[in-house]
Amino acid sequence: MKEFAKYIGVLVMLIGVAVLVIPFMTSGGGNTNLIIGMAMVVNGLLGHIYVNNMKKGGIVSNVLWLIILFIVPFFIYLFAKRAAYTEAEIEAYN
Repeated sequence: MKEFAKYIGVLVMLIGVAVLVIPFMTSGGGNTNLIIGMAMVVNGLLGHIYVNNMKKGGIVSNVLWLIILFIVPFFIYLFAKRAAYTEAEIEAYN
């Protein structure tokens, strides 16, 4: 689970790519699929950066990440970060 938690952002990006590719292959879709797929790819990229950032953030940085990551996915990435790294690993980096 610890190794999987480090790559949850990449998984979200791959799901976003699937949202973009499947309608293209079936010759269907529209702007909604493009918007959702793009949002998932960007969110996955930012989530991967957040989870693998070893610096311990304060209140201000966590609020900024909360706004950037669209609130609900922030909590998913926060729990993934806590599952991926122990407090001792984060303290050793800082």
